[in-house]
Amino acid sequence: MPGTDKVLATVDGRTLLGHALAATAFCDRVVVVGPRPPDLDAPAATDLRFTRETPHFGGPVRALRAGLAAIDRGEEYATPSDDDVVLTVSADLPFVHENALRSLVGALRSREADAVFATDGAGRVQYLVGAWRRGALQRGVAAALDGVDDTMERGPSVRAALPQATATLALDDVEDVDTPEDLAAARTRAERLPDLDRARRAIRARLAPLPSRRGRPSDHSGGCLADPMVAARPFPHFDTSAMDGWAVAGPGPWVVDDRVVVTAGAGGTTAVADGRAVRIATGAPVPVGTTVIRDEFTVRSGADLRRRPDAPVRDDARRVGEDWALGAVLAPVGHPITPALMSTALSAGVETVSLRAAPRVDVVLSGDELSDLVDPPPGAIRDTVGPVLPQYLRWCGLDPVSTRRCRDTDDDFDAALADGDADVVVIVGATGFGAADPLAGALARAGARPIVRGLACRPGGSTSVSVTPSGRLVIGLPGNPFAAVATACAILPDVARALTGGRAPRRQYGLPAHPISSSPVTRLLPATTTVDGRWRVADSVRTAHLAALVDCDALAAVSPGREPTDAVEIVPLPPR
Repeated sequence: MPGTDKVLATVDGRTLLGHALAATAFCDRVVVVGPRPPDLDAPAATDLRFTRETPHFGGPVRALRAGLAAIDRGEEYATPSDDDVVLTVSADLPFVHENALRSLVGALRSREADAVFATDGAGRVQYLVGAWRRGALQRGVAAALDGVDDTMERGPSVRAALPQATATLALDDVEDVDTPEDLAAARTRAERLPDLDRARRAIRARLAPLPSRRGRPSDHSGGCLADPMVAARPFPHFDTSAMDGWAVAGPGPWVVDDRVVVTAGAGGTTAVADGRAVRIATGAPVPVGTTVIRDEFTVRSGADLRRRPDAPVRDDARRVGEDWALGAVLAPVGHPITPALMSTALSAGVETVSLRAAPRVDVVLSGDELSDLVDPPPGAIRDTVGPVLPQYLRWCGLDPVSTRRCRDTDDDFDAALADGDADVVVIVGATGFGAADPLAGALARAGARPIVRGLACRPGGSTSVSVTPSGRLVIGLPGNPFAAVATACAILPDVARALTGGRAPRRQYGLPAHPISSSPVTRLLPATTTVDGRWRVADSVRTAHLAALVDCDALAAVSPGREPTDAVEIVPLPPR
């Protein structure tokens, strides 16, 4: 873009340089090769330094040389290693985000490559968006500039510095801005309201997981594993009888010893001589040197015990490690902590795991008109969402820890964003985007970074998702009860999974029991199952109360552009 300082162009209220600095805030040190702008848009905690290439505007390889030199400047920096990771990011990517860059770093660490580069939506390799092994980058830069006169106006391209072992990783949102048309398109995209799918993708891509910790799975329902869950002991951890029957030694027939019965929970060891049989109960430890025959496979005559002629020859014992061995991976990273996983941990002797707990949530109900009175005075309305919203939040995988009111004043909204130690603040109401809107003003004063600013969805159009500089997530939900609950159930499961490092929620789809017309935006409508497994979907809904959900099984997300009989997304609700 000739005649302009491109990196200072703004998209979505932030300069292109500001977007790059926000996306790289997780790095130990950030170097900007270029002049320091007068109004720097950078995270406060970033170890940031500026440098210039020689000559100025001398091309990307010279910029990489200058950046490498600046990284080493300073006594506090640890002794560099060839295997250190150096992330290179061009400052003209309006939608680049931290999680994408972290995935580049992770890909480099897990592959036999010296550099991993991003590919954009068109499949083009973005050589200025990459993760390099430090030694490979230094050698590549030196080789590319070998014999190049520094008086040359434009140096070699990055391709001249590439190592032999490279890889690529497909990433969303790494398209760059090269022309005024690119900039206009980026601004249009930023202003266009996202549909549900796009909003969910943005949430999962741009929210960094919470710090992990160790804990008992049974204490952290709703969380996700931060590391694989590995068996601390085999299962079974001793040889156990699978059936009521006989523990027999040798090929048979056997002589029954009625003095001995091996029961579940029996301690010690039971010795069974060759040619002998003793009774054994389901779950009992199997005596050494014996096999188990279930009752229905045997015939007894006095003290004589034989296998039935038509019975299969097999051992009805569960042997040590038959289900899993010591050290077996029982659940992968990101798996939700469910009752089944809790029970499996107990079976496997797993006391604690590395996990991310369900995000803690402060619920803030805004509006001077809200009342708890059965018969509110004129101008006031009964609060009908505050008492039940925490139950819906738990259903979405969150952990509500407080609920409070907030008056429609700047001071109260500023305090709502700043007070407490919860991971998430959910604010109900005051979510319009006008100049006088209390939440929008508070977010702006706090320097919050928007992730979702409105939805192409009815209800829920005023929904917002933002992150404050301290890392707290602020979610604005519409004030009407149905709109607040429907929007929460549609997007908050993705918030919970993003913050816990879990897999994206599995979408459910169902066929309608009748034709459903589409509209220009997605509609969230009450839906009820029919006896044949189809879904009866309401054609409209009143949003001022939750009566429509009383006899409802789920919500249908009816997207635009679909045929009347096409399947619709089914958004689960707490079971009725």
